[in-house]
Amino acid sequence: MAQRPPVRDRLVISAIELLRGRGADGFGMSELLETSGVARRSMYQHFPDGKAQLLEAAVRAAGRHIQGELDAALEDHSPVEALAVWITGWSETLIESDFRLGCPLAAAAQAGTDYPDAARAAADVLQGFILRLTDALISDGFAPDDAVRTAGLLVSGVQGAIVTSRCLRSTAPFDDLLSHARSVWGRDRAPDTRPAHGAPRTSSPLP
Repeated sequence: MAQRPPVRDRLVISAIELLRGRGADGFGMSELLETSGVARRSMYQHFPDGKAQLLEAAVRAAGRHIQGELDAALEDHSPVEALAVWITGWSETLIESDFRLGCPLAAAAQAGTDYPDAARAAADVLQGFILRLTDALISDGFAPDDAVRTAGLLVSGVQGAIVTSRCLRSTAPFDDLLSHARSVWGRDRAPDTRPAHGAPRTSSPLP
């Protein structure tokens, strides 16, 4: 018989799931406790500040998981092909959930007025994605400034594709993002010979 996760983990897992499907304001503590199977007293033992504290913990836990998926993809692939692996996971999740489950980071970011700590946690996680991709792009031959901008665009593109795909009930936005990323920033991209800052350039990941 499988052992149940610890109480704190059950709370965090339930909060992530509800964030993804309902948004930060779409569920209350009663539903969270019912979903997690945790008593109210036990919940406050782990999160004495209540829902706001739990949401922050849930966002950071989700961020670590998503970051791990990105890191694993980057270990075996170029940055753009790692992006392909990463967004394939998102596409499959959306399809399997009938486009019901989105990204907990976006949900937390949209609730910054009521849950500022969770929103700040989401910002920290997204910035971590950008930094990780920036390092990978630099290792792949990108100039540092171009790497920073490209990484930011890719992370923003993934987040936008998640939201748009849910609205359209289609994974086409992911396909479009990946096709564009491959043509502009992939290893087979055409070299950019336009001058910048008065000097010729033989290649650039950005137009």
